[in-house]
Amino acid sequence: MLLLSFTLLMLLLGPEIRGHQLSLARVLQLRVSLLNFMLAATCLIAWRLSFNLTKLHFDRSNASVAILGVETFLRVTSCAGIAAIIIYLRHPDRLSIYTIATFWFVSMILLTVGRAILIAFEYYVRPLLRQNRQVVIVGSGPRAQQVAHELTTHPKWHYFVLGFVDSEPQCDPRCVLGGIEQLDSILMQKVVDEVIIALPMKSMYDSIQQAILACERAGIQSGYSLDLFSTEVAKRRSFEEHDASSVVLHMVHNGHHKFLKRSLDVICSAIGVIILVPLMILVAIAIKATSKGPVIFRQKRYGLNKRTFWMYKFRSMVEDAEVRQKELEHLNENDGHAFKMRDDPRITRIGQIIRRTSIDELPQFFNVLLGDMSLVGPRPLPMRDVNNFSEASLMRRFSVKPGLTGLWQVSGRSNTSFANWMKLDLEYIDRWSLLLDMKILARTIPAVFKKSGAL
Repeated sequence: MLLLSFTLLMLLLGPEIRGHQLSLARVLQLRVSLLNFMLAATCLIAWRLSFNLTKLHFDRSNASVAILGVETFLRVTSCAGIAAIIIYLRHPDRLSIYTIATFWFVSMILLTVGRAILIAFEYYVRPLLRQNRQVVIVGSGPRAQQVAHELTTHPKWHYFVLGFVDSEPQCDPRCVLGGIEQLDSILMQKVVDEVIIALPMKSMYDSIQQAILACERAGIQSGYSLDLFSTEVAKRRSFEEHDASSVVLHMVHNGHHKFLKRSLDVICSAIGVIILVPLMILVAIAIKATSKGPVIFRQKRYGLNKRTFWMYKFRSMVEDAEVRQKELEHLNENDGHAFKMRDDPRITRIGQIIRRTSIDELPQFFNVLLGDMSLVGPRPLPMRDVNNFSEASLMRRFSVKPGLTGLWQVSGRSNTSFANWMKLDLEYIDRWSLLLDMKILARTIPAVFKKSGAL
């Protein structure tokens, strides 16, 4: 704001404006000379140095309106003095009390308005943008209680504490989910985004290490105050923005990696929808004309952090397929938790064609656009299959978004055992990179034509 007012001031002192009537059209036609640009940059550096030397910094999160007003006044006044010196060096004949007063007044208004907007954003807008995040706290003593209280004012996340995990509870038993030895089963049964460990380090080191390993098996992010524990799978360790003493063990790549992956998802899925709309219309007509029931089949699946979402597919089975599956469970040909039957009587004639060519998966491009799925990742499993999981390590596949395609699809899905399928999913999570996603996408199309993979 200060630099903007100084730049405007330098323009108004220039020969293009001086001596002429001021108008919006004339201001818009102004040009900034290289010398004035250098003076503005010099002024900015001088202001920054003056702020550092005079300690004109306050804690804005706790400062009152009066203190912020005093800080603004002192900042603008010191900047006006520096600007006066710089204007004198460049235009000694044009320096006047009126010029400096104009700069001070304009800067004061701009800075005050700018800060008022930022304060209003922090108090009224940012709380509405906080995203929900479910957390389990390991420990139940004073430290755990303090952590639970501090989470209520977190600037980025709206935390909901599911409960405490402690083998020797020190709080209301109704708030305790179980002991540390039960953490594996707790993480399998509940939707948990993060586990925060709030145990004393010296006396509970073994319990803390046990909790971290349980989080690694389940693929759930964990956090603690000090980075003192060995891990095997966690990708990296980073400090939380709001608390420099807190260390977070991320189970997957975070930050700009997630942004790049999401950007690739949105761009490619949007292009896919545009190109494939005619084919999807023809498929919809064929399904409606040959069998009773809706064109789109939707089913609840588990996604990121085991949150459920509606997954869309072209209907390839009879209308009551899910009800009839219970009658066919004894014919399951899969060696694992997933249901698979080679000659499934529920599949329609059109369904056989669109399943072999993976056309039934095309509506999932919309799942990608909605953010429930990614182009590449572990395939989203039906709730029936996930509820049969008995190993905590299988829950780690929910640490990333499910995908349209993955290592399993391009590795001959029909000839792959359930155990190898899960192994490939976890291998993808551990090895993830944009290059790996590109390779899988490139191998998916040939796999579909060979009828050995799926979108």
